[in-house]
Amino acid sequence: MKKLILIIPLLAGCLQLVSAQTCSQFINTLNGKKLTYSNQNADGKPQGKFIYSTTKKDESTATVHTELFDKANKAIGTGDSELICTGQSIKMDMKSFIPASSMKQFSNMQMTGDAKYLTYPVDLKAGQKLDDGTVTINIGNNGQQMGNMQLNIVNRNVEQTENVSTPAGSFDCFKITYDVNFKMTMMGIGIPFNIKTTEWYSPKLGRFVKSESYKGDKMVGRMTLEAIN
Repeated sequence: MKKLILIIPLLAGCLQLVSAQTCSQFINTLNGKKLTYSNQNADGKPQGKFIYSTTKKDESTATVHTELFDKANKAIGTGDSELICTGQSIKMDMKSFIPASSMKQFSNMQMTGDAKYLTYPVDLKAGQKLDDGTVTINIGNNGQQMGNMQLNIVNRNVEQTENVSTPAGSFDCFKITYDVNFKMTMMGIGIPFNIKTTEWYSPKLGRFVKSESYKGDKMVGRMTLEAIN
């Protein structure tokens, strides 16, 4: 019994060490990486691009700088978020899920909000239901509160595993579906926007390599990983 009591904390310590090493390897792999995504409408016509640049903050955290460009390749907005590895999951700052059209519309204003995270377990498997996520972003201009954006990502389900090829390469992915409920309120007037999204998430990158958005049964847009530098 005494041996068992001694072994339990030893095993717990070993598991923590393995998790720390795994997170360190994951963060080090992402450090310095620049991921470029194309943004397209339902007809496949280019609407712009996103560039996510990842920098190691510590052994379990990376900062992600986002640059948004329009279809004429003009810079129209930037943002910063965090990606965290806990050993059991990858946590993505929900600010990075704010729709591109809103980032463009309010690129000259101040957008603030508490850090909220969407979780991707490291042991993903088909049939799994994932936790919902919600975040509220306040919109200000010269210190004056103008409105806010509320984003809810719900009904997240892991459908199946798929190998996905993009111009950036071939990736082993999990196909994940979810509902996006987005509401923008300006001067007391709220404008809701609800879509369904399918994404192909790569555990290796800690990010999707392809996503499609639908309004009802009609596709309204897609994003594709074009390059990794």
